[in-house]
Amino acid sequence: MKISRIKSILNVSLLAGCLLFFQCKGSDSPESDGVEVEEGTSSGSFMKVSHKQFETMKMTWGSPKLEEFSEGLSVQGMVKVPVEGIQEISAFFGGYVSGLNKLEGEPVRKGEVLFYLENPDFIRLQQDFLETSSQLSYLKAEFERQKTLYGEQISAQKVYLKAEADYQGTKAKAESLKRQLAMININADQLKPENIRSKVPVLSPIAGFVDGIHLVQGSFLAVGGKAMTIISKEHLHIELVIFEKDAANIHKGQKVQVSIPDLPGRTFAAEVFVIGQSINNERQINVHAHMQNEEEGEMLVPGMFLEAKLIKDPKEAWIVPVTSVVVSEGESYVLVQREKAETGFKLEKVSVQTGLESDGMIELMPNEALDENSVILTHGGFNLLP
Repeated sequence: MKISRIKSILNVSLLAGCLLFFQCKGSDSPESDGVEVEEGTSSGSFMKVSHKQFETMKMTWGSPKLEEFSEGLSVQGMVKVPVEGIQEISAFFGGYVSGLNKLEGEPVRKGEVLFYLENPDFIRLQQDFLETSSQLSYLKAEFERQKTLYGEQISAQKVYLKAEADYQGTKAKAESLKRQLAMININADQLKPENIRSKVPVLSPIAGFVDGIHLVQGSFLAVGGKAMTIISKEHLHIELVIFEKDAANIHKGQKVQVSIPDLPGRTFAAEVFVIGQSINNERQINVHAHMQNEEEGEMLVPGMFLEAKLIKDPKEAWIVPVTSVVVSEGESYVLVQREKAETGFKLEKVSVQTGLESDGMIELMPNEALDENSVILTHGGFNLLP
């Protein structure tokens, strides 16, 4: 019995000590600095905010604006090169490679020598052209002579037709050889016996950069063999992937804002010019956009992944920063400044309906309680409502 009484006394003492500790703790803490706004005075749809609260919570003011506003559709894409911007360098005639000194990624000019091909067949081709050309002058003169004789009924028709056939056949052969020489970059009009050569240059048909090299010095490049890949960056375009449900909102000429993860803060303007007409197995379509400033395209690299925003057709709307709208108990509100005094501000909680949202701005549906002169809390209202 005595032990139980002692335990009771100890329990009471311990409880009293705890109460005294917490009472002292509370008395030592400073008074509330007013940051907890929910403890401030409020009356119905109004509330008061002190200047200290306003500064501490870094609140800001603003007003609704009536501007053209549009929603953006965020998509992903890739930098592509059009078909005409990709050139595979191959050989019309086989030959051994020499003079190859290009590197992958190295820029090239249109008409620049990429490498040389060497083959004895080039010599025979030039020889055949020169021999055919020399015969052509004689055959032409003989044809003209037989034509005159036949017209005067001095020569037989058979002789005249034979002279004509020889001349026309040799003329066709000379023209054919001339075109073949042009294919290996030899000017037939300047060809003479003393400047016959066994090595011919292979020229770049476009300006761009070397994307791939598929041969080595001294190797034999067969007819039609793949030697190099040249890519031009003059007309890069952007290929975007659009889901089926958004396809109806895309049209030619639509504006596109392009951003690259590796270039933060930079955006590029583009415009839709081709929309895919079929849906793939992933229920997507491809949309192609052109850069509006092709000089900015120099910063892009074919195959680079990017992010884009397709701008839907704009409309006139009342807009405010997204942070202006506070959601409480499933309803959206903005806090409107109604009074300004030395002690602080009096705010009214105004219910609003919202619409489109884009780039940190949100649309407010027309509201009789708001206009361009209304001063609303654009930042810091989140902590004022439960």
